[in-house]
Amino acid sequence: MKDNPDGALERARRDLSSGRPDLARDRVTGFLYTLHRRGEYDQSAYLLLGDIYFEMHDYPRAGAAWLLTERRDAHSARAIEAFHKRYGKDATNVLKVIKPHAPSENYPPQVQERLRGLGYQYVAYRPRSNPHVMNELTAEEIAGASGGLRPLELGCLLMFILGAVLIILQFGMRFLGR
Repeated sequence: MKDNPDGALERARRDLSSGRPDLARDRVTGFLYTLHRRGEYDQSAYLLLGDIYFEMHDYPRAGAAWLLTERRDAHSARAIEAFHKRYGKDATNVLKVIKPHAPSENYPPQVQERLRGLGYQYVAYRPRSNPHVMNELTAEEIAGASGGLRPLELGCLLMFILGAVLIILQFGMRFLGR
């Protein structure tokens, strides 16, 4: 079944015009999540998300959405100013909030320049729980991705082994002590 991104955005526009900005927001953020997983970008989705948040009077979030677009008008200026008042101008904070999720070259030139100034580096979405769902991964990459342990996993494994050894020693001491 082929995705119909315009359908999701059109439904969100209808929701917004019928006074349901909360439903419109949910539709657009769901659509953006799908794009995020694919490493894709759609300026119209971010423009609409900014409009939705602006309608909801959540100006900082509208500014976050519009920072990933070329939109520059009175509404976007107000929203971006509110964004910086709430989140500051530190590059790490800005990137954490605006959440760009596509290769830089997918963005319009003005946005590319903004992201470059923030030190943005694209990292492909790779679900840890199911890394083989990525179409762009080769079989060798999939095998390599599942071969290593994260530090937390390694620590848990070591604690499990230590616990098992202690239990075996305790039972061994009881058995030999009798």
